[in-house]
Amino acid sequence: MRSMIGGAARGSRDLQRGSSAYGFFGILIIIVVVIGTIFFFPWDQISTGRPDSTLVEAKQALDKGQWDKAVSLFDKAIKERPGNAAAYIGRSVANLNLGKLEEALKDSEEAVKSAPSSPLAYGQKALVEKVLGKTDEALQDLDKAIALDAGYVWALAQRADVHSRKNDNEKALADANRALTSAPKFVDGYRVRAWIYSRMGKCSEAAEDFKKVSELRPDDPWSIQDRAWFLLTCPDEKLQDESKAFELAQKAMKLTEGKDAVVLETLAEAYFRQGAPMKAVELQKQAIALKSKSCPSGSCTEEMKERLKKYEMAARTEIRKNYEILPLDSSYRP
Repeated sequence: MRSMIGGAARGSRDLQRGSSAYGFFGILIIIVVVIGTIFFFPWDQISTGRPDSTLVEAKQALDKGQWDKAVSLFDKAIKERPGNAAAYIGRSVANLNLGKLEEALKDSEEAVKSAPSSPLAYGQKALVEKVLGKTDEALQDLDKAIALDAGYVWALAQRADVHSRKNDNEKALADANRALTSAPKFVDGYRVRAWIYSRMGKCSEAAEDFKKVSELRPDDPWSIQDRAWFLLTCPDEKLQDESKAFELAQKAMKLTEGKDAVVLETLAEAYFRQGAPMKAVELQKQAIALKSKSCPSGSCTEEMKERLKKYEMAARTEIRKNYEILPLDSSYRP
């Protein structure tokens, strides 16, 4: 399934949160941790010859989120078959999830060199560039990927997100619409378009897309937290629903067992809106600690730390330590 590949993030996780901030498709994350949906990776499109047992084992490690093991196996696959684009792409996905962005970029560049006619190689390279904030380069590579395969809906969705990050929402909307025309059940296409609509202030349209996502993917925790964040931050206050958002954020938390930084942050904001800043501080600190594991440079947690300050300010006890309660005149007698 071509729409689900290339280290494609749950992608969406570092999507811009609301109209003013990027959370996770994603603070993504953002970044957020980029999780490749490699269950559907079309290895056969970029591999030739006999089945590669090492490559199959490496793919299985990716499926299980065993990133270090996957890197080791892809290393072996590349040594066994130099110039193997599939192995470079897979290792790029694993390194991206480990927060090793420069290594992920180098691998994607090698994939392009090895398979210059592969839209998948350009798509993976563009994803890493987007995460690195190299939006111009990402756009160029997404253009190449789509030129090679006009039906590459994942690349169209990624290009829509990049256009929106550059505040070119009309182009972003055109790409999202094109992706959904080609694949009407492409859930992440609806997620991308929902956030584009939200950034454009078209909250009613965004709400309809989030409703569609709920229908197509009712138990996906990241889609659930997306809707929760939207209900907390939608620019149209008439469409905000803090109680429903709190319910959804708790559900997402339960589904991820407290192991996802984006979900933790969404629940923190929900608690904050419920008037519980101390709990928001606790959850936000957990989110930052978790996110830091996949982003040792700290660049992925800067926005999260800014939001933590907001919670801490609301939670602090106001004490006037330098306020003179008693008269300053030592001769004073009551």
